Amino acid sequence: MTAIMGLRTVVAIAAAGIVVACGGSGSSGGAPSPTPLVEVGQLTVTGSGCTYQRSTDPAAGSQAAIRLIDQRATGFNAHLFLLDHGYRFADWQAGFLVSHATLVEHAHRVADGHVEPSKTDSFTARFVSGTYGILCVPLQNGEEYGVGYTAGPISVP
Repeated sequence: MTAIMGLRTVVAIAAAGIVVACGGSGSSGGAPSPTPLVEVGQLTVTGSGCTYQRSTDPAAGSQAAIRLIDQRATGFNAHLFLLDHGYRFADWQAGFLVSHATLVEHAHRVADGHVEPSKTDSFTARFVSGTYGILCVPLQNGEEYGVGYTAGPISVP
């Protein structure tokens, strides 16, 4: 056996040891798979409005997903607002029709999502205890266009 062949054997044995130690084929070691996010509902935009269909209420302190469905074929942005403590969703929704300033006078934006024309996507948010409302704003040529629609509520105990 030549020195090169001996060196190749040592390198091959060392490499095999590294593969086994680092969790190569067949190993069940390594980092655990991330827990999939709970989808709490879906937000659908059509030519006449925006609706939120609740699947489940998110738990306080959790991160969850909201599915976005564009049936308007223009794409849209979704803005998630946490309403001020004690402020009712119905008042936020009605106030928006009178003045867009209501969006930020009685709530603050905590997350945003985007979906391309005729597509389905999702966005995630970390939820704390409170009531949430969603503003859906259709797109035209990739830019927010028009007044938008409100949807919700999402309640987190």
